[in-house]
Amino acid sequence: MAQEFEIDLRKRLPATGVLLLNTGLMWFGFFMLIPLVALHATRDLGMSAAMAGLVLAVRQFVQQGLGVFIAATSDAIGYRRMMLAGVLIRAVGFVYLAIAPDALHLMLAGVVAAIGGACFEASSKAALIIVSRGYKPDTVFALAATMGNIGMTAGPLLGVALIKFDFKVVGLVAAGVYIFCYFLLLLFIPHLPPVTRATSHRAAQILGQLGTVWHNRPFVLICLLLAGYYVLYVQINITLPLFVNRLTGSDGNIALLYAINSGLAITLQYISVKLLRRWFRPVTIIGIGTALAGIGLTSLAFAHDMTFLVGCVVIYSLGRLVVEPMAYSVTLQYATPDTMGSYFGFTSLALAIGGVLGNLTGGWLFDLGNQSGLPGLLWATMGGTALLVVSGVLWWGGYLVRSARATTSAKAEAITANS
Repeated sequence: MAQEFEIDLRKRLPATGVLLLNTGLMWFGFFMLIPLVALHATRDLGMSAAMAGLVLAVRQFVQQGLGVFIAATSDAIGYRRMMLAGVLIRAVGFVYLAIAPDALHLMLAGVVAAIGGACFEASSKAALIIVSRGYKPDTVFALAATMGNIGMTAGPLLGVALIKFDFKVVGLVAAGVYIFCYFLLLLFIPHLPPVTRATSHRAAQILGQLGTVWHNRPFVLICLLLAGYYVLYVQINITLPLFVNRLTGSDGNIALLYAINSGLAITLQYISVKLLRRWFRPVTIIGIGTALAGIGLTSLAFAHDMTFLVGCVVIYSLGRLVVEPMAYSVTLQYATPDTMGSYFGFTSLALAIGGVLGNLTGGWLFDLGNQSGLPGLLWATMGGTALLVVSGVLWWGGYLVRSARATTSAKAEAITANS
């Protein structure tokens, strides 16, 4: 049972502002470092793109896979505590990434960073909903996405500038960003009591909450569709930086890739989502965005110069900017106040599955395509994945119609039997 509590109005606005600022800072620190991990692994540590993909896949799986259980735990122990622990663990992980001498240590460092991310990812979203109560959720999440995209723009610019000195410098500065986030949360976020009652059977309580989510079949199906989208989503961290570097021979153009992606989101995300919501349901918009992202990636098979590459990235980015807010919106539609963390955590499972598949297949197909003289193999696979997701969205719409008809029919039969 949820515990009702109110936050002092004088604390609510500063807390909301700090959580939004923290979103931007954490994206800034993350994208300062992570896009350069694949480049560092292949260029400095002599690893293949497939091995770099494995490193990133393990990090993704640990963060999103653990996120399901840690998010449910945060409902029971409090979102503020979980966020504070998470940013400190992430900082330690980034320091470890900076000094990792080989593939094994790089993977272990990614695991540490992932555990930190799992602790604050869903809990920070749930905390934002609580402290911003009274504001429109769509507006709050649009602002959070904008702050995140500002961080995503600035982070790679600083990362590319710092890697000229050494990758260690990038990792240490990124870790420092998370230390700063820790003190912001500590000073400005008020105590947030657990939203579920503490019991001696907490493990059973957490599993019960996850069971509730699992039995929500329409939501689980949406998460499966999102898993397919996330195969495309993670390419911006593995194959796109490698492809841009190979095509142009410049690290600086990796920062341009992120500037385009996040710049479009900053300027167009709010208005484009608002316009699409007038005509389409959130899940339909997920299908539209996935189709655009798939077209952008597939078109890279024909990219032989920077101008064409930029055009492909623009199309890909337009798809990304409409999907991500809809994932939040759909989760809010299905979640209840006392299972908020559990639902957001379950969506992280979609990213775990899609992220692992995307990183592994992306790195492997990037190597295979270049070795076999078929560089378009990777991008054609991404296009096929997008087609599967769009087909799934169409099927999901039919599933809802069939379920509604079955429910109506069952009620009619019950009324007839009782009369």
